[in-house]
Amino acid sequence: MAPTKTIVVLGAGVAGLSIAHFLVARILPEQPDLRVILVSPLTHFYFNLASVRFVLPGRDASMAEDRYLFPIAERFAGYPHAERFRFVAGSATQLHPERSAVTVTANGDGEDAEGEEIEFEYHTLIIATGTGYSGGMPWKALGSTEQTRAAIAQLQSQIGAAKSIVVGGAGATGVEFAGELGAAYGKRNQKKITILSTDPLPLEARLKESVRTFAKKELEKLNVEFVGNARMLSVTPAASNKDKKEIAIEVTDASGKKTNKTVTADLFIPTYGMLFNTSFAPASMHSPENPGRLLQNADLRARDFKNIFVLGDAGSLEPPQAVAAEAQTRHLMKQLRTYFAGGTIETYYTPEKDKIMFAATVGPSRGTGQIGTFQPPSFLIWWLKGRYLGTNHAANFATGIGSSNGAWPK
Repeated sequence: MAPTKTIVVLGAGVAGLSIAHFLVARILPEQPDLRVILVSPLTHFYFNLASVRFVLPGRDASMAEDRYLFPIAERFAGYPHAERFRFVAGSATQLHPERSAVTVTANGDGEDAEGEEIEFEYHTLIIATGTGYSGGMPWKALGSTEQTRAAIAQLQSQIGAAKSIVVGGAGATGVEFAGELGAAYGKRNQKKITILSTDPLPLEARLKESVRTFAKKELEKLNVEFVGNARMLSVTPAASNKDKKEIAIEVTDASGKKTNKTVTADLFIPTYGMLFNTSFAPASMHSPENPGRLLQNADLRARDFKNIFVLGDAGSLEPPQAVAAEAQTRHLMKQLRTYFAGGTIETYYTPEKDKIMFAATVGPSRGTGQIGTFQPPSFLIWWLKGRYLGTNHAANFATGIGSSNGAWPK
């Protein structure tokens, strides 16, 4: 039977790639009228969760490129129904939900010519386009695999040459990155490391104060200077030395008094500026409360469109964290057979999903976190996350074996 229904998956990160593998491996053999199209600007799956460690120069084999970059297309070639799968190297540029079509612009890294616009009509669309970062930082994938590689190589070179580094932003990425720098250089006084936070403590305000205070103390043990209540005003070349940066900040003390200061460093590295890759979707699909993120119903479908699912960072239901993206993906996997049979799929989101699930490393051997109201001990964060930062199971997502929490649902 020739396929008559097309499932388009936008994005090949933790959520998109996993769901595409599941569709091809488990659903296509049962549904001969279906085909799957996976769209991603990258030809490789980028395991960015370990980026805070592998951007440091001279890392050991555990952080080699083959532990975080995996070719996508070849991982699908061995499936029995691979002829009903297509990988398109490109990005969605316009979504037409009212007529179930999406326009994709090829980037020239695949079989389609650079700039070629392809319109796909879909039976089902799964949006898992994730996020990027402003400033060309490789905390997330850039516009292509080669751009991502180049950004990593450039940052490694800059870090290696710098004697003083300022990390802008003290969210999870900033704390983890500053911790890696502190462990590698600050603790031995090889480089001066400073981290700037707009809040009096690092990490996000929804966490317990004890969790945030622990992170600050652990950074300071690594000889990382923490500057809180610091609003960045500008980053410019230093007047005395154009190779250095002058970071102008406004610091507020405990009494509320504001003071302007300038921090000079060889290198300024921002860890803020998350950008949601959803500009292709019409404004009506976007959340007014969560700019850049798409409205989701409790069953993970887009608001007003029953044939569109939204997974991971692109959606507005949960904080943009990998743990949420994976949980949503596993839930949808369990519903797909019922969905294609025309049945009622189960609700994913309940108030219990608001329970905090958070873990951040502070260097390779320490960490902090929160599960509900419980603060796990540092060694547990190290055991679960800090030892490998997920690179020990990153290949599972790329090869279709399953997720970090085990095999796919049956």
